[in-house]
Amino acid sequence: MSEAGIFVPSSLSLLAASAVIQLVLIAALIAQWRRGRRILELLAQQRTGLEERTGALVHDLNQPLTAILSNAQAALRFLASGQPDVQELREILDDIVRDDKRAAGIVRSLGELQTKVSVAAHDRMREHGDNP
Repeated sequence: MSEAGIFVPSSLSLLAASAVIQLVLIAALIAQWRRGRRILELLAQQRTGLEERTGALVHDLNQPLTAILSNAQAALRFLASGQPDVQELREILDDIVRDDKRAAGIVRSLGELQTKVSVAAHDRMREHGDNP
């Protein structure tokens, strides 16, 4: 203390206060870095899972699309033959309709999967203290 009753910190107390502030800041930076790292790990896991599921869905989608093309080409050959069998053409067109519906269902599944992954990512980020 000085003569007028005013507290004058010593160099040692200023140094100690500065060290404490620096330690608090370093601890906050480390906590933030760890949180960011956890979020990156979660996103990497999600991406891997999404890639696997998307690959399977692409494979599943390729099957009805190939069948649609094959049936459409067969229908064109029947029509080019001069005397097409109407019943056979009807069956081919029914197959095309069925395969188209199957492909549309797979595309819907992809959309639902994307929505679920987006919601899950948002929820996980909130769980770890980050508000997007």
